[in-house]
Amino acid sequence: MSARTGETELPREAIGLREATWPYVRAGLRAMGDDLPAWLFFWNACLLLNTSLTNLVPARPDFAPTIVFPMGVFVLFTTVRALKAPSVRFPKLALVVPVAMALGLPLLNLSWHAPSPLELSTLRAVYELSNFLWAGLLVRFFWKRQRSVLAYFFGVALVYGAVLENGGIVLGFFDEQNLSLTMVEPFVAPVATMIGWCVVLGMATYLVWRLREWVPALRRSALVSGALVGGFATMLDLQIDPIATMTGCWVWDSSLPPWFHGVPQVNFVAWLCALVPFAWVMFRVQAREGVVDLGPWSRRQLLVALAFVPYALVIALACFMTSTALLEGTDGPSWRLLATFAGRWGASR
Repeated sequence: MSARTGETELPREAIGLREATWPYVRAGLRAMGDDLPAWLFFWNACLLLNTSLTNLVPARPDFAPTIVFPMGVFVLFTTVRALKAPSVRFPKLALVVPVAMALGLPLLNLSWHAPSPLELSTLRAVYELSNFLWAGLLVRFFWKRQRSVLAYFFGVALVYGAVLENGGIVLGFFDEQNLSLTMVEPFVAPVATMIGWCVVLGMATYLVWRLREWVPALRRSALVSGALVGGFATMLDLQIDPIATMTGCWVWDSSLPPWFHGVPQVNFVAWLCALVPFAWVMFRVQAREGVVDLGPWSRRQLLVALAFVPYALVIALACFMTSTALLEGTDGPSWRLLATFAGRWGASR
């Protein structure tokens, strides 16, 4: 106690420790804020792991290993950042701390977790509404850095995602009728899952933009950059979809055989076939229009990107049909669904 004030005072050693560690803490917090999309991979992975262990009925510890996919993206990004980014003040800590968190927090969750079962309706509502939370975080992040990027992800990418999400339902591959909170006519897909495309593309594209800054060789190939965007997004989907399928957030056509924890193979093929062409076209448009990574988009440049959406869709369809033909054959379940849709469409005319 201080005789002068009567208040408890910290020892000088404690004050000195706080002053010595504060720059490191501040650097860590700044890193989280500066690269929020990368940390969204981390927090999504941890939350989904906990959901698998505690909220599902029955619990699904067999889903736990799927955390390695999005967490691997996070570790890759933070490792390259620590080794290559010139703005990193404490490279060793920037390397060790995120990796330790990526290993330690999931291991702690695996070692200790208490059952907290939730009703299926509650889990579906949480999933549906959580997309708006992630979207809000990204909106705030890009609003503070480059507002025109928001128009790209929540304009151009939203149009692309809406076509894909509604198209998958119309073609008969799956339905999302259990996600009714944000269903708005005339769409057959809920707004939440359409917004999800903005979120996933925003997260994955940001990471690739940053990697292209630190690894200039990536800027030489729009295709490699696009493949990274598609790969990073699919890594996140590999953890999300088993839970979403089990809880009925989307229900697959019965003709599609389960492949990965109940999710058909065609789902992941479709993700890659959809996202890689879109990102490839985006990087080509950037190069053509002189838009730098994370730089501003003019209204004309955004309209150019929007005009290229049909090209990306055509490429995505060609990739999808070729991939499914090679994997399943032209008499496989995916092609049969396409043939069924074509028959219905022809009959309606």
